[in-house]
Amino acid sequence: MTEPRVRPATPADHERLRELTFESKFHWGYDRELVRSWAATLDFAREIWVAELGGEIVAWAALRPPDDGVCELDDLWVEPAAIRTGIGTALFRHAADRARAAGAHALRWEAEPNAVGFYERMGAETVGTATSEWGRTLPVMQVEL
Repeated sequence: MTEPRVRPATPADHERLRELTFESKFHWGYDRELVRSWAATLDFAREIWVAELGGEIVAWAALRPPDDGVCELDDLWVEPAAIRTGIGTALFRHAADRARAAGAHALRWEAEPNAVGFYERMGAETVGTATSEWGRTLPVMQVEL
């Protein structure tokens, strides 16, 4: 696999990020209209990084600054066709490096249940649960940096 180019997102990327998020979430069998309306409300006022292959954005991740030494991985989405290609791993590692550089000792997030296996392979463990805006119970995962 060609190594992805990871770069900061720009406002010109936002519509592609919404579409990619919709495609990724819908891939797991969620209701199309629910996912579409949710993706339309995404907030991009965070540190956002995109992964490109051949000039096309195929994944993105967002970080919130550290609070008490813990940085929040706010989003990590991979285009369905790019799942299991190493793109998610590269972007996750980039996010962990950014969190470490910001002074965090851990990276924490509410995980999409279908992605738990991926995050476990990244060295994360479940440290709690949270209730999503859709009323689902989500695992809260964390990796020490």
